[in-house]
Amino acid sequence: MKNKMYNKRTAVGRVARSLLLLFFVAASFPLFSQMQRVTGTVQDSRGEALIGVSILEKGTTNGTVTDIDGKFNIDVPDGATLVFSYVGFQEHELTVDNQTTLRVVMEEDDRMLQEIVVVGYGQQKRESLVGAISQISTEELLKTPGGNVSQALVGKLPGVITSQTSGAPGQDDVQIYIRGRASFAGDGQPLVLVDGVEREFTQIAPDDIESISTLKDASATAVYGVRGANGVLLITTKRGREQKPTVSFTANFQNQWPTREDTYLDSYRSVTLLEEALKNDGLPSQYSAQDIDMYKQSVDGQLTGIDAMMYPNVDWYAQVLRNSAPAQRYNANIQGGTKRLHYFTSAEYYNQQGLFKNFSTDQYGNESNSSYRRYAFRANLDFSVTKDLLTSLNFGTRFEDRRGPNSNEYGSNFSEVFYELNHTPGWIFPIAYEIGEGDEKQKLYGGNSQNQNNIVARLAEGGFYRQTNTINEVSFIADYKMDWLTEGLSAKGMAAFDYDSWYRRLFTAQFAVHELLSYENGEYNFAQYNQDTELAYAGNNQTTTMKLYMEFALNYARRFGMHEVTGLLLYNQNDYRYQADLPRRYQGLVGRATYGYDDRYLAEVNFGYNGSENFMQGRRFGFFPSLSLGWRINNESFMADTQDWLSNLKVRLSYGEVGNDVYSVGGALQRFLYVPVWSQINNAYLFGQSGWQGGIFESQYPNYHVTWERAKKYNAGVDFGLLHGLLDGTIDFFHEHRNDSLNPYLTRPQWVGVNMAAANLGKTKNSGFEIELRHRNRVGKDFSYNVSFNFTHAKNEVISMDEPEGKTAYRKSEGHPINQYFGLEAEGFVTQADLNNPDFPISTFGNVQVGDLKYKDKNNDGFIDERDVTFIGHSDIPENVFALNTGIDWKGFGLSVMFQGVSNVSRYYDAETMYAFVNGGKVKEHHLNRWNPALSESENLASAKYPLLHYDDFGNHNQRTNSFFLQNGAFLRLKNIEVSYTFPRQWIDSWASDLRLYVNANNLITWDHLDGLTDPESNGSNRYPIMKSINVGFNVKF
Repeated sequence: MKNKMYNKRTAVGRVARSLLLLFFVAASFPLFSQMQRVTGTVQDSRGEALIGVSILEKGTTNGTVTDIDGKFNIDVPDGATLVFSYVGFQEHELTVDNQTTLRVVMEEDDRMLQEIVVVGYGQQKRESLVGAISQISTEELLKTPGGNVSQALVGKLPGVITSQTSGAPGQDDVQIYIRGRASFAGDGQPLVLVDGVEREFTQIAPDDIESISTLKDASATAVYGVRGANGVLLITTKRGREQKPTVSFTANFQNQWPTREDTYLDSYRSVTLLEEALKNDGLPSQYSAQDIDMYKQSVDGQLTGIDAMMYPNVDWYAQVLRNSAPAQRYNANIQGGTKRLHYFTSAEYYNQQGLFKNFSTDQYGNESNSSYRRYAFRANLDFSVTKDLLTSLNFGTRFEDRRGPNSNEYGSNFSEVFYELNHTPGWIFPIAYEIGEGDEKQKLYGGNSQNQNNIVARLAEGGFYRQTNTINEVSFIADYKMDWLTEGLSAKGMAAFDYDSWYRRLFTAQFAVHELLSYENGEYNFAQYNQDTELAYAGNNQTTTMKLYMEFALNYARRFGMHEVTGLLLYNQNDYRYQADLPRRYQGLVGRATYGYDDRYLAEVNFGYNGSENFMQGRRFGFFPSLSLGWRINNESFMADTQDWLSNLKVRLSYGEVGNDVYSVGGALQRFLYVPVWSQINNAYLFGQSGWQGGIFESQYPNYHVTWERAKKYNAGVDFGLLHGLLDGTIDFFHEHRNDSLNPYLTRPQWVGVNMAAANLGKTKNSGFEIELRHRNRVGKDFSYNVSFNFTHAKNEVISMDEPEGKTAYRKSEGHPINQYFGLEAEGFVTQADLNNPDFPISTFGNVQVGDLKYKDKNNDGFIDERDVTFIGHSDIPENVFALNTGIDWKGFGLSVMFQGVSNVSRYYDAETMYAFVNGGKVKEHHLNRWNPALSESENLASAKYPLLHYDDFGNHNQRTNSFFLQNGAFLRLKNIEVSYTFPRQWIDSWASDLRLYVNANNLITWDHLDGLTDPESNGSNRYPIMKSINVGFNVKF
């Protein structure tokens, strides 16, 4: 009976289960019937496939990721919504409906791209930063096309003061100051690291750079210890990533010409003013009224033959210089990788021509024009040996070829060509005398006893130089994860070796110049100076520089609930060898620890421990700590109601110390300050009857107590973001106090007889603030715009510098900026009433007349002399720097404009720029507004802008450093303007993924206070001018 009942229940159960299963199958059938497979690709706005994009069915856990080709497939019900998310891109939602094939384009999120910031020896999330750090990306750099990176930096980074003082091919003589200057010692330039190694950066291809970070406060720079006292620039080059190979090609064609034209007067006006100057000085006349009339005819083009030779009107600038100089740059790179190997390689060619005309070219390609060519190659490789071990190899090589005439054009501080253009009068002799006919026709270059370096003759006949520079840079890096020991621990090692070989060959020839003394009865009477010789090899110079850098680091990063901790301990050392000099070495130990709680409270501790060869044992090592704190106020619960309009609000505070051991005299780096310097002397000692003998003497006393210059830096900053990214910005206030600055002794009497090594004698301070504001917005589907503004104010002050106690107060540096100008205070022009005044001070610099400059007698001793010199104007480094960047994009058309300016800066240009008839030389347009003896005193006082004219040294009283000639160096420059067009993807899809054309202009317009005198950033006339340029180019990706 029991078995029957059991069997019956079992049968019923089976039937029930079968019915239940049938019910679920029937119920599920409509659902399964609505599922569909969706396939597609995900790309960025340039058409590049995105790997690893997360794709999630909204409201479920159903999801997938894109493969190496950016492709995906996923089963979803009809009507489902897919959510696409990827780091650095805006989240994208798409409703499937009846679509089975999708093409998804994701837009970059500029705010997300800024999340990761390169810091000293690592990276950090921007939201976790507590130091003062600014960063720009490659996109920002490439908006200013140029041959080098330094030109592209101008106006892009708050706190960074840049000044370009030359436009010579391959040279820009850039000066970079981070938050101004706070030290007497060294040149005040920041430490520049390329991929973690101290290297030259100006000639790196801009297309190869991923980002540039500026470390400004002690919290960010303390890890660099001695090297980070003046701030740090971190340049990170591009690397490969897991994707299909992407080929990018950039071509840029440039035409350059000077931002300022020369303003020298023609021969007629020059000799007219020359006669006036000679008369003012009581000197004999050089030109009669008839001569001056002949010069007027010459200027009007009415003279020929011998008359044109005797009364020339030579515009040396027009004869020697071209109207413009071309340049071109090509860069091609490949970026890609697999799961284990990532690669980025690039090759570049850059060719920049100079302004000189080609008066001579030989069969080997040597020209009288200056030129610069650069060939560069870079390869960055990352290989995952195992899941825990990543190895990287960075290799870069650069070959630079500079060519030019046999004149001093090697550097950017001086140009012999421009010196001669500024000193050779156009009214004394022609460029060349062409005499004779047929086979007897001769070309004799003009000159005289004072002007034997006819610059056209030098360019045509004087020879050439050829200079090459080969730079090889290689770094090997190994990064090993040690989670097997403890989670979050890793070790990293790097070894880098750089080799720089410099080689210059010189080919020279002598050339004769001729002075036409007379012409009678068809016969020329010439005086000849020098002899013509054949071109010959004059030898070569070569140098080699080697650098070896090594570092080993332990890193730790881990999150425990709401606690986030990171740590770094690093040892590094550097070996720098130049020729046969003793190698320069440094060693350092670096540490950093960060702590974050609940993404609200942040703290960071850094230290650097460094040694220096300049100090003796016991004073050699310095410890440089820093502490910084941050508070993300917007993440507090009491700020919940502000989330709709306040997306970010962070307060930062930092304090730290950094050191400096760099000390230079006249630009020459001084070493081993604690040891005496012995110098050789010839014919100094007389021993018996053996005659004068050479020997050695102690030329510099040692300083056994000298040690580190130490800077204490304070920073307070606020980061904010409003209206979901419509407006964000940063405000920083900083103060720096430097103690024990390395300075020469000023209180030691000169009769000691030898130099004194530097000592810790100075104190300075540097304070200011930075503001950076950014606004971006999209209006509708096709239109977007952006505006950004940055302003930096940095003012330094000398507190003390070993000045004698008895030194007159107005001559002391204390209380004044570093490098403030030092000169006489001008109080207008001397009048007849001044000369009639018996108490009018007497000038020790020369005879004073009505119309000369009147100086203030600072010490009231009745004389104008060196003791009346005081501080005038500002320093040559601007206190205020600002830039405004704007841009719009509409249906592929782009327009960007950048204005850059400086204020509170003074500039004293060279004598050739400002004075008349220097060294018997030339005269400019601004000298026409001189004190004119033909006018009344009242008329001159109302209109004169230049003092009475004098000839050469007779103008010594006026031609001194003084407040009259000190120029206001403030300017506003249209630094860059660009119009571009990016082609729609569907137009080029068959052969390219992105194509952009652009036209760009740099330094196009400048507003300043100089009335065309010179470019405000230039250091004067005797160097290659700063250039403006027009660029046309394109970028294409395949």
